[in-house]
Amino acid sequence: MRWAFLLCGMLLLAAPAHAASVLSVGDGDTITVTEGGRQIKVRLACIDAPEISQAPYGMNSRRAL
Repeated sequence: MRWAFLLCGMLLLAAPAHAASVLSVGDGDTITVTEGGRQIKVRLACIDAPEISQAPYGMNSRRAL
């Protein structure tokens, strides 16, 4: 059992760490981030959020994200 914890710890240390900063929130399912000097538009999979034009739910969805 002890070796399993050691193995998990080594795997966590070996995994690359990526950090990104959120630049903007589009709709409730889209964000723009910056990572490594690049801007990346991220669409969240399997999320069906109202568009901003679908008032008032679109703005509520955006604020929640």
